[in-house]
Amino acid sequence: MMNIAPCLAVADPLATAAFYQKLGFGLLDAGPLNPEHPLLIITHEGKPALMIQTDSSLRELLPTMQPTNGCSGIHYFTVADFDATVARIRPHVEVVKDTVTNYDGTGREFFFRDPDGYILGIFGPNDINQFDAQYTQHEGQ
Repeated sequence: MMNIAPCLAVADPLATAAFYQKLGFGLLDAGPLNPEHPLLIITHEGKPALMIQTDSSLRELLPTMQPTNGCSGIHYFTVADFDATVARIRPHVEVVKDTVTNYDGTGREFFFRDPDGYILGIFGPNDINQFDAQYTQHEGQ
């Protein structure tokens, strides 16, 4: 299985990593931060979820990248216990949109902004077992 983990340009990788850890995300222990290539990997449920590194480091790697942090999208995380997750992170984040039912009524969503301006969504399916079965079924195709 291939895992997709967006690489986000951030002002301070260590501060951004500390923010995500405060929300309950993990941090892949890759040793001390390399000043030449300041990359950290944020994990969700033990799997890589986001990579973060400085804007200047990303621009050195890919000089044609857009010159500002940000994206025109939302980074989603699916969680089994939506209420507990939202209750744990709400005090630490800027809420962009409070809890809503998703477009097809199969779960709920909560949106917040991280310190670098990225918008993240927490998705809690009404039936996590059904969601997992559907995901597993599509994975095998």
